[in-house]
Amino acid sequence: MQNLNAVLRAIPAPDADAMARAQQHIDGLLKPPGSLGRLEALAVQLAGMPGLGGQPQVAKKALLVMCADHGVWDEGVAISPKAVTAIQAANMTRGTTGVCVLAAQAGAKVHVIDVGIDSEPLPGVVNMRVARGCGNIARGPAMSREQGQELLLEVMRYTRALAQEGVTLFGVGELGDGQYHAGGSDRQRPDRQRCAGGGRDWRQSAAGEGWQQGGGGAAGYRRQSARPE
Repeated sequence: MQNLNAVLRAIPAPDADAMARAQQHIDGLLKPPGSLGRLEALAVQLAGMPGLGGQPQVAKKALLVMCADHGVWDEGVAISPKAVTAIQAANMTRGTTGVCVLAAQAGAKVHVIDVGIDSEPLPGVVNMRVARGCGNIARGPAMSREQGQELLLEVMRYTRALAQEGVTLFGVGELGDGQYHAGGSDRQRPDRQRCAGGGRDWRQSAAGEGWQQGGGGAAGYRRQSARPE
């Protein structure tokens, strides 16, 4: 099996010449320089993607939604039942969620991927789970480094298969109760409330002590990247 280091080394660099040509074209349009903001930078980046020959092609698009239950939910950091993750994942397969409507407007197909939902496998959902739910970051790691690398490789293989089918533009999203707490729990960030934001995981009491009552101790465990050294 190809390891993650080998995959990363094989990724070609963006085509600098194609990016320069795209920037020159954009700057030559009848408009104030830089007036389209981030859209201009994205167009230049897309023009430099290897394999496109400097001609951006976005006719076939895919949105990959990674779904999992976060073990830190057990600390009381989310207001919704854990079952909501599986329910919403199933709803996505039927095209009845907000992201499905937005994707349809953009002409993108939604791929619902189970990377760790705490339920039985769901019909219509791509099964890539390395565990049934992840570990509780208040007590230990969410997953092992080996599980993380295994999952990254599996997603890469899936993405490459879609590329072989002609998909040239990918979007990525996530679904899972407790995700804001997990994403904002780096102990090196002193202001965890600002980092995690509100979302559905933020429970605040009248005394303004919601974070502490919602399992603030989960920030004490240092997360480790699955990226190889």
